[in-house]
Amino acid sequence: MAKGIQSVSLGFRLLRAITDSDAPAPLKTLAAAADMSPSKARMYLISLIETGLVAQNPQTGLYALGPYARHLGTRALQRMDGREPVYDSMRLLQRKTEALVLLCKWQESGIIIVAAEEGGEPHPLQWRIGGTASLASTATGAVFLAFGPQNIVWKRLAVELKEAGVSQAAQKKRIRELEVRAAEIRVSGVAEADPVVFAAGVTISGFAAIAVPVFDADEQLGSVLTLLYRTDRPHRKKGELLSQTLRAASVS
Repeated sequence: MAKGIQSVSLGFRLLRAITDSDAPAPLKTLAAAADMSPSKARMYLISLIETGLVAQNPQTGLYALGPYARHLGTRALQRMDGREPVYDSMRLLQRKTEALVLLCKWQESGIIIVAAEEGGEPHPLQWRIGGTASLASTATGAVFLAFGPQNIVWKRLAVELKEAGVSQAAQKKRIRELEVRAAEIRVSGVAEADPVVFAAGVTISGFAAIAVPVFDADEQLGSVLTLLYRTDRPHRKKGELLSQTLRAASVS
């Protein structure tokens, strides 16, 4: 076997420790997971931060995956399944509805947008590739809670609510509400939101969303297809939009 560069391997051990962590982690925890001293781990983390693979919260000092790690994961997902029929379905759905169509997948850090077909009308916010979506407040998130890997998505939901500063009592209430909604979505196969709520909690009046699951060959949730449309267009019948979105997901 060819000899590799040890420093790269050591840096990757830290990167793996951050990736496997369920939440941003402190230096000592990551150093222990990577089997190195905190002082040595800190030097590697500085370099990883410079590359964008790691980010450090300036307030808490905790480490998490950085923006380039998200970009890297998104590109890997796109190249793995770039020929899936779902992309053709997205384009066809966009042409039929003239609305914005998003495809989201699940990564260790949560929901991530991997593809988008832009509508013919302006939107108040940009829905960029690599962007995220809230589990707690979006139609897309509701579908992941209903059909995604249950232990993982619900654990991530608790982290999201905690990071948002939601009190424990309010967290329990919100989780109970979402459990009821997830059960309903498992029956109906669709989640709706009106108005739309952006990942940061910003409400966008005048826009609604329809999100449906896209299952893989093993009948597991592979991705979520989401249609975002303006509600002030009289020619857009919600029932038709709903059936078109469900049809797009089913032929994928």
